[in-house]
Amino acid sequence: MPEENFDITVVIPAKDEELRLPQFLTTLISYCQKSHLSYEIIVVDDGSTDKTAEIVLAFQKSFSELTLLKLGCNHGKGYAVKQGLLAAHGDIALFMDADGSTPPSEIEENIAFFKQGYDIVIGSRALKSTTSQIKALLYRKCMGRVFTFFVSTFLIKGIKDTQCGFKMFRRDIIRPLWENTKLQGFGFDLEVLFLAQKMGYKIKEVAVNWNHMENSKVNLIKDSCRMLINIFQIRSWYR
Repeated sequence: MPEENFDITVVIPAKDEELRLPQFLTTLISYCQKSHLSYEIIVVDDGSTDKTAEIVLAFQKSFSELTLLKLGCNHGKGYAVKQGLLAAHGDIALFMDADGSTPPSEIEENIAFFKQGYDIVIGSRALKSTTSQIKALLYRKCMGRVFTFFVSTFLIKGIKDTQCGFKMFRRDIIRPLWENTKLQGFGFDLEVLFLAQKMGYKIKEVAVNWNHMENSKVNLIKDSCRMLINIFQIRSWYR
């Protein structure tokens, strides 16, 4: 049988998300069902020890185009996103965080940029827009600005927010871009965007609505330090 194609694939990396995932899947599935575009959703269970997988399987009853990709053990968010995107059947594939910090409405708000010749569209909490709102804690904003300074100085030029969990890709660039990435943790965005610029892909950064969610899986101090190390790892790997 020929492989089924979709207009949009949404990839959701999930590690122990039994509490937050149901609300986001409910919102996302409702959005997909009302759209004139065809959607598939891939939830990548990154070695969860709770009921994340069971929740996804239960939601398949209301949305058959929902797929569970279950990894045998925890690899990291970057690895989970990579496996989901490589399995995508959509003309446009994107990933979103399981906490629903960015609403699904941002998908169709921004797909027009692909018709303008862009290869990648990334959400940004740093850009200002009259139609978007950012609800973030002050200390997170301050640390984000410090991190952005290091990124723009040492690695990636022209992008104000590399870490927003909303990024869209044309399907035909996914394999050449993602196949050889090395970082498996939270710093994977840095490597992907660095390689995308190096490979000449056109990137559009757009303001999105974003809302800080409680019980974040990110340890701001520890993960920021790891990502600072990642900056210099990437510079070394692709010198």
